[in-house]
Amino acid sequence: MIALKRLVRDPLLHFLIAGGLLFALFRALHGPDTSATADDRTIPVDRPALLRFMQYRSMAFQPKYFDEQFAAMSPQKKRDLIDQYVREEALVREATTMGLADGDYVIRRRMAEKMLYLMDDTATESFAPSEATLQEYFLAHQDRYRVAPTMTFTHVFVDNEIKRHESAVKVAERLKRELELRKAGFDDAPRYGDRFPYLKNCVKRTPDFVESQFGPGFTSVLAGLEPSSQWQGPIESNYGYHLVLLTQREAAYLPKLSAIEDQVRDDLLRDTIAAYRERAINDLTRRFTVRVQGISLGQAGTAASESQHLVGAAAP
Repeated sequence: MIALKRLVRDPLLHFLIAGGLLFALFRALHGPDTSATADDRTIPVDRPALLRFMQYRSMAFQPKYFDEQFAAMSPQKKRDLIDQYVREEALVREATTMGLADGDYVIRRRMAEKMLYLMDDTATESFAPSEATLQEYFLAHQDRYRVAPTMTFTHVFVDNEIKRHESAVKVAERLKRELELRKAGFDDAPRYGDRFPYLKNCVKRTPDFVESQFGPGFTSVLAGLEPSSQWQGPIESNYGYHLVLLTQREAAYLPKLSAIEDQVRDDLLRDTIAAYRERAINDLTRRFTVRVQGISLGQAGTAASESQHLVGAAAP
């Protein structure tokens, strides 16, 4: 009884029943398939078919690579590959016969994605930029590779949310005198002040990072300070007041191409693929006549029911 209950709840059983009902409905509406020939019930399997199957399954269209992979397979792995191909082909053929693909947006989307994969692969196959090309791309996109300025500092925090006999800024000024008297250094900061919700020591941090933790007001004041061996402040932040020991500041700089060549090459490849894809899709859409009916495009004198003929919608 328990086994029967489990079987009734099995999703696979539900799928098989639903598939059987769909198949029966299809046969009832369309009658038996008398047009099928022996060829329709034959699944040919050859090397090109298996190579295509391997590429689509991996979503990587590299014929040479998969040809080498196939050649290196053991007989057992080839048999397994054939079995997987036949199973998928049988399911696809039966689904096509039953009309399950008609109007299926998921299938339409997958077909469109396959076309994009093919376009991207075509662009990648011929991608072999010279050093001159990389240098030209690098110089044209300097802002992308420029390293942001950084600063190194530690701080002692006075929380303005804590109730005291004197104001938070007065506490900070008194604490500053104590730090100077004791000649407190970079590593001594954690022993003073209140608990801060973020970092105490900031080493080579960018202005954006500092602003994310201390707020724009603190970051703006800090940007105007010069590195020093003396404690500076108090500087107000979103949380209270800070005594700062700013020890280093590094200006923004553009690294040499040799130091980031791999990154530049990857960026160039990405942009090359995007440009090729755009051109290929535009070339493809120019082959069609697009007829827009019953939709107002905001043009003066164009009624909502008027038919417009757009030939080569992407044409210049």
